[in-house]
Amino acid sequence: MKKATLLITTASIGLLSISASAQEVFKGEWMGRFESNKVWVSLRTASVRDDSIFSWSFTLQTEKVKGLTATQRSSDVTPVHFELARDAGTVVFDGIMKNGSGLGDYQFTANQEYISAMRAMGYDNLSGEQLLRLAIRDVSRAFIQEMRSSGFQSSTIDQIVRMRNHNITPGFIREMKALGLDNLSADQVVRLGTHEISAAFIQEMKTAGYESLSVDQLVRLRNHEIDAAYIRSLGEAGYRLPPVDQLIRMRDHSVTPAFIRELKAMGYDNIPPETLIRMRRRDVNPAFIKQLSDGGHKDLSADDLIYIRDHGLDAYLTRRLRRAR
Repeated sequence: MKKATLLITTASIGLLSISASAQEVFKGEWMGRFESNKVWVSLRTASVRDDSIFSWSFTLQTEKVKGLTATQRSSDVTPVHFELARDAGTVVFDGIMKNGSGLGDYQFTANQEYISAMRAMGYDNLSGEQLLRLAIRDVSRAFIQEMRSSGFQSSTIDQIVRMRNHNITPGFIREMKALGLDNLSADQVVRLGTHEISAAFIQEMKTAGYESLSVDQLVRLRNHEIDAAYIRSLGEAGYRLPPVDQLIRMRDHSVTPAFIRELKAMGYDNIPPETLIRMRRRDVNPAFIKQLSDGGHKDLSADDLIYIRDHGLDAYLTRRLRRAR
């Protein structure tokens, strides 16, 4: 068989189920790419519960994988055999590689001691898919015990895997509690980790004047790139500690201290935050105001400016005449 054919043909695989009490194996197909000190792997397996196919991808440090070396990047078709040993079990990969890319079959054997320990913690009847995911994500018994000791005794397997994926540690949980975020659910902790909400960021918000923020508020502030410098600059411009929702809208619509100062220099001072947002949304800027002023239309209110931008100067003048009658 030609080398090219070898690279694009996968072996036929018989899929077996795994039980939590028997030494059975869980099989599927893999594709991968060797890159420097990392290997990207994608697994594909038919579900034992129905006719669906499930798959997921992940990246591993080569030092964590036994038997995979730089020689796999050879330009020749090379047989490969490597293993990933984790507390939950061992994944064995067999196949071929060329120029760093490979494919083949994998076989996962669960660790029976791990299964017994999980059962003792209340995680009974784990499926082969769950055990494989726990192994791939390196969810050890020690990690689960740490999470249980930190207050997450009733977390689901999915929640535990997500906490591991986002590097949630007992230290992180203690930091959150020390900052007032106590009694967090597993989903809330994961959400904080997903959005990289650190203790330093929470403390920064506290120092800026925003105490007792909820998880949702912290995430929104983080997602909208609001930091202490922006909050402080708004305060210096006369807008000290607006409500979180308003602060986010001001940020979203580019209500900057520079914009506020420019308006103030043109006589528009102490404008309500929501009006500033409306001016930004309608593109009522200093250049537009100056253009109207140069045309003889001075002393217009912020609402007048917005109306003119929306409907035109003629419509504004007509409306003013009607109101003067």
